[in-house]
Amino acid sequence: MAPPSDKRAREPKRLPILTQAPAPQVERAPKPCLTCGLCCTYIAVAIDAPDSVREATEILWHLYHDHVSVYRDSDDEWMVQFETRCRHLLADNRCAIYETRPQICRTYSEQSCEVNAEDEGMNFYSPEAFLAYLATRSRRIYGLVKKRFMPAPEHLAPRELGKLRQGPSFEKRFLALRQR
Repeated sequence: MAPPSDKRAREPKRLPILTQAPAPQVERAPKPCLTCGLCCTYIAVAIDAPDSVREATEILWHLYHDHVSVYRDSDDEWMVQFETRCRHLLADNRCAIYETRPQICRTYSEQSCEVNAEDEGMNFYSPEAFLAYLATRSRRIYGLVKKRFMPAPEHLAPRELGKLRQGPSFEKRFLALRQR
């Protein structure tokens, strides 16, 4: 007579599936308007995504200029940003021409400003940062840009800028405001 079989002993052991708990969301209190004036320190213009060599080299051209950055949001919308302070922004971040400000200024609100936005997007402040992104996004376009349009390394290296303006750069101000 055969010994009684233990069915559980023959079944392979199944390990539990572990899931990683989502990172806790850090609640940031919205910054009220007039506390930072960041929106009055740059101009941003929509540009094409780097879906071709021509568009990728246009982004590089933007980034070769001082105080110019490129921004990509989570919807893959791209903008070139020029750091320049509005001449009507007062030291206390109030607008000197508030009653007669342009329409574009009237459409801004603290709910839609970049400091209070849920999506941080991606900023490129240097050609190197953009090229690193491009290498992961599209190897084909990156390869063609690298082959035909890549300057020598000494031309890509960050350089020391002269005293063109007072105060910290947009990037430093933006990051500081987002962390508060």
